[in-house]
Amino acid sequence: MLNKQKQAFRLYCKRHKHLYRIFSQWFERRTNRALRDNRKQWGIDNDLVVFSSYNMRAYNDNPKYISEALHKMRPQTFIVWLFKDVEAAKAKYAIPDYVRCVEWKTPMSNFFLGRARVIVDNWQKPDWLRLGREQVYLFSPHHDRSLKSGGFLKKDRLYNRLVEAHASVVTVGSDFNKRFLRMAAHFKGPYLDVGLPRNDILVRDDPADEERIRRGLGIEAETKILLFAPTYRDLNRREGSRETVKLDIGHVLDVLEQTTRERWVCLYRAHYLSLGLNMDQIPISPQLMDVTDYPEMAELLRVTDALISDYSCTAGDFALRGKPIWLYVADIDEYTRYSRELYVNPLDTPYWCARTPSELDTLIRQTTAEKARENCREILEYYGTHETGRASEEAVRYITSKLEFYEKSARQNHRIIIT
Repeated sequence: MLNKQKQAFRLYCKRHKHLYRIFSQWFERRTNRALRDNRKQWGIDNDLVVFSSYNMRAYNDNPKYISEALHKMRPQTFIVWLFKDVEAAKAKYAIPDYVRCVEWKTPMSNFFLGRARVIVDNWQKPDWLRLGREQVYLFSPHHDRSLKSGGFLKKDRLYNRLVEAHASVVTVGSDFNKRFLRMAAHFKGPYLDVGLPRNDILVRDDPADEERIRRGLGIEAETKILLFAPTYRDLNRREGSRETVKLDIGHVLDVLEQTTRERWVCLYRAHYLSLGLNMDQIPISPQLMDVTDYPEMAELLRVTDALISDYSCTAGDFALRGKPIWLYVADIDEYTRYSRELYVNPLDTPYWCARTPSELDTLIRQTTAEKARENCREILEYYGTHETGRASEEAVRYITSKLEFYEKSARQNHRIIIT
């Protein structure tokens, strides 16, 4: 019933945009007033950390790994996660029992946001949301080595800017992303140059991780995995249509099997912002598996043996594995015209790019394990990558240092008052 009311309200807002703006401004003022009142009445809790991922849509990516490492390294910390739909999140994700799940835009979310010493997210908090001066905001962006422009630079909408007053520190995994944040987000202040927490699993390369993930997917150890993961197109989102797959995946698998003399399966994954991939023209096959709803992309990359993508930062992450990456950019002209700009033309980078199916076939046939490792090394150097495999732990050490600093300050102030 509540979801139907939300949908009806959104539809009403689309028809009456001026009323929606008035309501939004009223809601923003009310929320910030509630945050201030909670801080004033209850104070800031030095054992409270609030997390969110992908604009309160998910329990995954960098915040998830930081949250789990925080519980392991400092179990007394009270961890709260914000979700737009708590029940849907609990149904989709394996959320630990120690996590308190709270609905976003409710009095309870205002209570925890107003009192949290540390706030962590990967999507940047709403620009209108005003945190207290002594609250710590750790931004761990979901992108790092991306070819396409992010929301910061889109010209047709007003996007939030991550200025110094909004973030205390940002985790980065490359010099490329640091330049991006300085240019696009106007952020000049401190970075944790340790990598992205979600990539720790790729850098560690623990065989136990691969065995666990393959077992969950039901794929045998001897079977090779191709991951097909295109990004979404803004044009399709505007038109409300699914992403069209202009590639014969079955043929690609045949070429891979002929070249490597091994059995392959393909995992295809739509971007979470897309309406899904249009696979209607591709024959149903046991070699194809839809993993769009798989909760953690980093786990899929951990078991992948070759990747086909396009303009996504997924390719930059997968380069850490030292395995074949092919960018299929048949629609690059259409993409830059109707979707968004590219920071860098992929054809001018070390990536292996194909604009036609025949070019992709040629790339696959020419690829060897040694050439793939060398290509990935060139890609990582191109971005100025510095992933350490310890990003989660380093982020937690930063959080812990802040919690302990304010806790110590509170004890000292208390002693002074007593004296």
